Amino acid sequence: MGYRKNVLQFYFCKTFFGKSSSPLTIFLLLPAKTKSDSSKETMAEPYIEQVEYLDVLTKTGKKTGVSKPRGDVHRDGDYHKAVHVWIFAESTQELLLQKRADCKDSWPGLWDISSAGHISAGDSSLITAQRELQEELGVILPKDAFELIFVFLEECVTNNGKFINNEYSDVYLVTTLEPIPREAFTLQ
Repeated sequence: MGYRKNVLQFYFCKTFFGKSSSPLTIFLLLPAKTKSDSSKETMAEPYIEQVEYLDVLTKTGKKTGVSKPRGDVHRDGDYHKAVHVWIFAESTQELLLQKRADCKDSWPGLWDISSAGHISAGDSSLITAQRELQEELGVILPKDAFELIFVFLEECVTNNGKFINNEYSDVYLVTTLEPIPREAFTLQ
């Protein structure tokens, strides 16, 4: 897949959830405005998009033995798997979120979890969680840093029925003592 690197801006906000004695701080990442965002038009850098294949699952989450391109899976509403990674800094009670790119085919421009991605055909959940964290944020962590906390099924239709998401997501928590330093992040 082709990735565009961005300079980062950081935002903080308070929320009403978390421990009752102290609110949870959400640590937000989003791309900084680039020269191409200005009124001058610039030509985008070309890249070659590789087709990502996903294992098709039954409605109960079992593998069918079939894999299909990601776009076909969402067009046809096939059940499939993904990972979500939440990064939580214990000392500051900060949860890392990032803003999705405006060019995404699902939920463009919205706030999202620390890192996420589809589990490619034949790949494991944990390896995918590590890979997505590295690809999306430039952060490399060992397998034992990831704690599988739950699995949830999301069934929804967006984009006027063109994007059907029937997705089992393995949700991992990465707890750090201190926040990961800003300079350690590199956005996709």
